[in-house]
Amino acid sequence: MTYRSLVRTIQGRFPFLVCALLLTTAAGRAGTFRLESDCLVVEIDDETAQWTLLDKRSGVRWPSEGTADSGLQGKPVRVEKLSGQSVRFVGENNAAVVFSLGGGGQMLELSYEKSGSETIRALGDALAITSAEGGYIIVPCREGLLVPAESDKAFKRGFGTSEYEGCHMNMLGFVKQGSVLIATWDDAYVFAELERTVADGHRLTATFELRGPAKTLRLMPLGKGDWDTIAREYRRYAEGQGFAVTLQEKIRRDPHLELMLGASNAKLWTCLARRMNEESTAEESVNVRWTFDEAARIAEHLRQDVGIERCFFMIGGWTEGGYDVRHPDNLPANPECGGNEALADAVQRIQKLGYMACLHDNVQDMYRDAKSWDPSFIEKRPDGSLITGGRWLGGRAYMVCAPKQLELAQRVQNLGAIRDLFKPWSYFIDTTYAVGPRECHDPNHPIGRNDDIAWKILLSDYARNTFGVFGSECGREWALPHSDFFEGLVGVGGRYYHQLKPEDLGAKTIPFFEMAYHDCQVCYGKYGYRAEDAGQYVAHHVLCARPLHYHSFPDHLYWQSPRGDRSAATEPNACYTRSDNGWAEGLHPLDVFLKNTHEVLGPLHHVTAHDRLSQFEFLTADGNVRRATYGDGPEATTVTVNFGPNPADMHSPTGGRTVLPPWGFIVEGPRFIAFHARHWNGQDYGDGALFTLRATDDKPLKESASLRIFHAFGPATLAWRGKTYEIKREDVIKPNI
Repeated sequence: MTYRSLVRTIQGRFPFLVCALLLTTAAGRAGTFRLESDCLVVEIDDETAQWTLLDKRSGVRWPSEGTADSGLQGKPVRVEKLSGQSVRFVGENNAAVVFSLGGGGQMLELSYEKSGSETIRALGDALAITSAEGGYIIVPCREGLLVPAESDKAFKRGFGTSEYEGCHMNMLGFVKQGSVLIATWDDAYVFAELERTVADGHRLTATFELRGPAKTLRLMPLGKGDWDTIAREYRRYAEGQGFAVTLQEKIRRDPHLELMLGASNAKLWTCLARRMNEESTAEESVNVRWTFDEAARIAEHLRQDVGIERCFFMIGGWTEGGYDVRHPDNLPANPECGGNEALADAVQRIQKLGYMACLHDNVQDMYRDAKSWDPSFIEKRPDGSLITGGRWLGGRAYMVCAPKQLELAQRVQNLGAIRDLFKPWSYFIDTTYAVGPRECHDPNHPIGRNDDIAWKILLSDYARNTFGVFGSECGREWALPHSDFFEGLVGVGGRYYHQLKPEDLGAKTIPFFEMAYHDCQVCYGKYGYRAEDAGQYVAHHVLCARPLHYHSFPDHLYWQSPRGDRSAATEPNACYTRSDNGWAEGLHPLDVFLKNTHEVLGPLHHVTAHDRLSQFEFLTADGNVRRATYGDGPEATTVTVNFGPNPADMHSPTGGRTVLPPWGFIVEGPRFIAFHARHWNGQDYGDGALFTLRATDDKPLKESASLRIFHAFGPATLAWRGKTYEIKREDVIKPNI
């Protein structure tokens, strides 16, 4: 959607807004231009182009003291009134900056006219926040970062647009003195740089670099508020931009997507793990980890023996060379794992279970031993040299230019043939959303960062139209209208981030993505992790109301192999591997962990999938106890999680006094309750017990005549509506009898 369309959308949404915009000389201050609407006042010095912005609804000024630099080099040499809504300051070499009020007077737009491709640095002073102002910045990196001004951690870090662990939405949110402002932009050449200094008082700044063709930044003051306000108002903005396509709309497009609501993600990464040398000229090892028949048998085991009702089952390493080998040539399916017929049979068996089957692909990496190896497809540096990627199983990868990725995908032997042979309901193309926007200097297919995104959108649309349901790695805001799921947005390998460490920034991870887009996309984490170390990771997924990803399956038919017993694990981080006295007692440790967590996270996502996280709270001063409310009113679901090292004593509407252990939680909704607690509803549970309660008659739990109770571990006694029950594994209770 164009910016003009966005303006019309906002004007239609806020008809009460007085849209008369004033461009005047401020009374008593000759030489100051004034842009004013009902929402804001901008004053600009006509000699220096220094400026200030006043949020009329909160009375807070940006910057708090003094004036902000315009971003122009030197003093303006000419000032022009363009209209009643904008003023233009022209500097040396005809570079200029235009101050405009847009969005019906809701935002200040700064537009730069460059004399060349120089970089503009702006807003570092305008948006500065001090610890005395109780301020912070919200960064939409994966789930989200809350970076407070108050911290002894000095740092400087860039968050480039759509970069790997950069800004994954085109925005930053600012709060100071209880007043909220959003900065947003449209160009992939915008790079935000956050810096906290501590030497002379804690000061947090965000400077925007507008490189190359990037020209415009927008500031939207929103009055009094907090992170909830930022998310709510940004969502309205995103709807105008066309980003916020909901799961309801996507399910209408392809009903198979409904199977992913509440579905855990089971992934066999490398059915065939063939390792090549750096040059891709010699094999170093070949390992068949799962045949295609074994893949189907694992899915059948999960459904029939572990009772996993919904599963997003992904197969990697099915291609001719194996995982990350000989791309872009996928077919035939490798004979080591069974070949085409066995893979087609496996996909159909998986989907017969009611699971969503998905095949893993990659069209970005090309290897020298591929039958289709062609240097003309590869990205080039300005000197014409080929751009290489990572050293993966297939050897050294070379980066295929984005338009050529689409060309490869559209070949008759690629996506169309794969669909016809195997008929999966969904498809995954690796790296497409994860890698930052690219540039290529090949004269036959030169692209910039914005072109790269545009071509990846076309690739996404083609894959989605071919298979029905489509997703890629990590996830970006611009991909929301063109995909259905992200793998890697919620977390990475048992951590919140892959390379970024929030503690180095004095920051906290918050579920900001869920506050903006929970109802728009199915999202998972990525990579394997140790279940014994996953207490915090599970707690994070509970707060985000997202199913877990299980990417560390042992080889072959793992449940038939000898295994250790962790039925009564005592380490806090290993709490979700427990099975003492519960449903999965005696099962393989992976099945124990998968069952325990799926029974919470699957139904939780299912009941919240069409809601946005409407309110997020830190319930304790140290920020360790957190609450997320999904939806509004009587149908809302609240999730309270203890991220601290000590038990948290609290009151629960459904259970009265509730004590949560480290990484414990309570989920409370009209039709689903779950808890990992040491005390709930008058029952003591020692080191903790995990139960879930679901109505089987689609009535609210407080009225339901039939409830399915699941018990994962700990003491088996459950009190409900004045009665006490013993639930060894699971049972259906009839409270009215």
